Amino acid sequence: MRTRSVSSAGVATLIVLFAVAPGTAAGQGTTAPAARRIAPTAAPADTPTYTPPRTPDGQPDISGLYIGLTAPGAVEAPLVPIPQRDRSLLGGEFSFNLNERPPLPQGAARRPLVVDPPDGKIPLQPWALEKRKEIIANQDKLEYLDGRVLCLPPGLPRTNLPAPVVGYQIFQKPGYVVIFYEQSHLYRIIPLDGRPHLHPKVRMAMGDSRGHWEGNTLVVEATNFTTTFPIQNWVAGTASVPEGVPAESLSTGHGIPRSEAYRVVERFIPIDAERIRYEATIEDPKIFTQPWKMSWDAFTRAPADYVPVEYACHEGNANNLQLMLGVDITRVRVDVP
Repeated sequence: MRTRSVSSAGVATLIVLFAVAPGTAAGQGTTAPAARRIAPTAAPADTPTYTPPRTPDGQPDISGLYIGLTAPGAVEAPLVPIPQRDRSLLGGEFSFNLNERPPLPQGAARRPLVVDPPDGKIPLQPWALEKRKEIIANQDKLEYLDGRVLCLPPGLPRTNLPAPVVGYQIFQKPGYVVIFYEQSHLYRIIPLDGRPHLHPKVRMAMGDSRGHWEGNTLVVEATNFTTTFPIQNWVAGTASVPEGVPAESLSTGHGIPRSEAYRVVERFIPIDAERIRYEATIEDPKIFTQPWKMSWDAFTRAPADYVPVEYACHEGNANNLQLMLGVDITRVRVDVP
């Protein structure tokens, strides 16, 4: 069995032993400004013209095993410049023995994943920015830890963001698209028959997805996300929280909560026979001043010898397990050849 070795700053799993007070991350602020609706995705300059083959039931066929592509830059443009500091281990605390993301092509344009607003900045309401500051300033406390560090499912669009885990698999059956994630063995079953979303009281960590095809693009609306741990269910975030960086200077997406009004519209756009562009429009009028969008070429078909990795979460999380349970597992760990 092969597993990824993950440090305590990495991704991890557990049932949290306390409840975060309802409304901690939502509903505390003033009335949100009127949300600016984002129209269906405007055609970029390089609108893909590729026409994929069809499945027996007529869907554009994007099925297959994929690996994540390296992003063209950070998640967001920081609100204020990043202060000068010692070189960090951000992105370097994970040890791989298999499966790496392809490097960004030489000369590729560097830009934030956030493309709307055009300045690349996530449009947080003032109270939500203050909450983000509080979250980032308290990363030594269990109740503020990243949900991924607690092995909670990251939700959307975060599960599709560049992270140490690189594998994705898409299956298509009549009336459905199914996505399996190497990360945490997560999966999504996306019906295409126009059925309504589940009752608002039914909430899931990965949300409730409903899809349809617009030409060759798979469009998925996800709602009904859990709000049990609003401080920990962050909208975005790559790798681990960089130490010593003020919340206003973050470019990783960490520390941004969501409310029960959170909604994501995703677009999976086949660029050619190998690659899929991913776009996600995020709305939450209790957290953001307007909807905002991320876009990048996210997935490419895996090589023939690709081996999906069995995902390990708690196994390398000694520090956080000790924080959560008061148990030092380093004293009982056995190295297996």
